[in-house]
Amino acid sequence: MSGRLIPWATYVADRPSMDGCPANGLLGITMDWDGAGEVTRIAGVLASGREVPLVDLVSETPRPILSDAEVDSMVRAAIEALAPEATP
Repeated sequence: MSGRLIPWATYVADRPSMDGCPANGLLGITMDWDGAGEVTRIAGVLASGREVPLVDLVSETPRPILSDAEVDSMVRAAIEALAPEATP
């Protein structure tokens, strides 16, 4: 699933803690993982096709091991910050 586009509705349906999070113009997200299966990067894909970074842990040393709730919290905060830029 690394790098594959995950539709926003599918992501939210799989992650109950994301319930009620606004899409703010996102059609979906892409996720990248390291060799151990830990999230390294999450990007949002806007209707224009442009990707916007939501979570980028690539340069962090040591890379944190995040729970699903921590990932969701970071994604939610980043998406809420997109509101002025992404919402028509």
